[in-house]
Amino acid sequence: MHPSCSSLASTFQGAWRRCCSWLGTPAALGLCILTGAGCGGEGPRNPEDPNATPMYTRVDNAALDVMPGVYPNAVDGSDTGDLQVAVLSSEGLDAKTLDLTTVVLTNPKGTGKVRASGVGTPRDVNGDGRLDALFSFPLPALRDAGVLTPQTTRVLLDAKTQGGAVVSAQDGVHDAHHVVVDLPVPTGPYAVGTTEFTWTDPAREETFTASPDDRRALQVRLWYPARRMPRAQPSPYFLNPYEGELLAALQGFPPELFGFFFAHSVRDAPLAEGSERFPVLLLSPGYGTGTAVYSGAAEELTSQGYVVAAISHPFTGGPVVFPDGRVAPHTVDISPFDAAQNAHIQGVWTGDARFVLDQLEKLGAEASGSPFVGRFDFSRVGMWGHSFGGSTAADACRTDARFKAGLNMDGSFHGDLDAEVHVPFLVMNSDGAAMDSTRAAFFQKLRATGYDASIHGTGHFSFSDIALALPLVRTYAPQATGTDIQIGNLEGTRAFALTVTYLRAFFDKHLREGTTPLLDGPSPEYPEVELVVHRP
Repeated sequence: MHPSCSSLASTFQGAWRRCCSWLGTPAALGLCILTGAGCGGEGPRNPEDPNATPMYTRVDNAALDVMPGVYPNAVDGSDTGDLQVAVLSSEGLDAKTLDLTTVVLTNPKGTGKVRASGVGTPRDVNGDGRLDALFSFPLPALRDAGVLTPQTTRVLLDAKTQGGAVVSAQDGVHDAHHVVVDLPVPTGPYAVGTTEFTWTDPAREETFTASPDDRRALQVRLWYPARRMPRAQPSPYFLNPYEGELLAALQGFPPELFGFFFAHSVRDAPLAEGSERFPVLLLSPGYGTGTAVYSGAAEELTSQGYVVAAISHPFTGGPVVFPDGRVAPHTVDISPFDAAQNAHIQGVWTGDARFVLDQLEKLGAEASGSPFVGRFDFSRVGMWGHSFGGSTAADACRTDARFKAGLNMDGSFHGDLDAEVHVPFLVMNSDGAAMDSTRAAFFQKLRATGYDASIHGTGHFSFSDIALALPLVRTYAPQATGTDIQIGNLEGTRAFALTVTYLRAFFDKHLREGTTPLLDGPSPEYPEVELVVHRP
């Protein structure tokens, strides 16, 4: 059990009951976000509220690679040798100039610190033609200082150059015997690249902060078809691991949990060669949930030739860490008793989606000079979302003609339920959806082909990477069940496969004019899915 958290199952279920008791059963999530006990953190805190989420976190200026440079990095807890790390040289840093006496490894909380015991012969670790600096640290000392523990998922390096410049970097590493979540390998012909953009909408006030001068700033995670890079290591599951720790604590998990998730996309990989223009899919996460927890589906669709842009909705989605270290925590909750507030939040999220699509159009335009010029197909734009994000997808399709198809994964619908939607739409339902009357109301106003897919045995988080997490969760709470973490009793890899299969079939049919019998009705290959097709 995590030393600073109570039983994971009871924490998670207790938070669930506090948020969702008004539904009568924890199976029907609809609107809810799980809130749980916070555990740990880093960065300066708000002096007016020392228990609040830190306002800033560290911003590294260098890259670290735990040797021997494989992915993911795993260390045998019984090893008595040295841990070797490489500080990578870059255009702005000659790592060979680091002063050995200043090189230290720490844990994210800064409570353990070990100095480097030796320096290795510089060599080109990552194949970029530059010589990198290698340092050694005794493994017993790292364990004694608490830098490496069974809960460790990353280490931080601090150093100075011989000229006195401060250097900081970090890399992931975990105990080789710890259970991990390896996302399924994408099956498509393309490798997957990923990157992030921060875009500020000057036309919209940030309504969730106190200052009237604040503008709405968004962090957008992009997955795109890429060229294969055999020597490149995949990026961390959360591009900023601290953001994952904040989200885990918010949802009642131990903060290091998402550090044991491993995906396949390579950060800033070169775009796939050629001139093919890729359909664009926007993704809106569940309320209070981060974009990374949909990495599995995003990577699979990207490998099949889609571009996926996932929107972090600050203050209402999961915690967001911006590139300058600013933290936008989750501060605003929805309520079953305040439809006006919920409609306002959905309006903000829909505005986020429309603004992100505006920015993508600019990114794909020749004037941007970006690698993406001419590679996005804006005649084939769709949107999907989970929970509150699924309702947002419907609202975006209702209000913006650029969206040609939409999909809602297990979300209640909000806003104007009398307004019509005129594009094809798929709704995926977990076992708890039967009591949600908004879904039937949505189909009554749908004026295009609709698909109502109930996936038996699933829970609300079966439509995310959490579907694969039960073995990992049981390392903290051995008696935890799928019901405890809202993934039902359907085996996780099967739930994941069903989700990505129907996602792809739907968008292939309605954005690529593909043909598939899967959406015609029930399929003997997928007996868990009860599909009802609504014709206009």
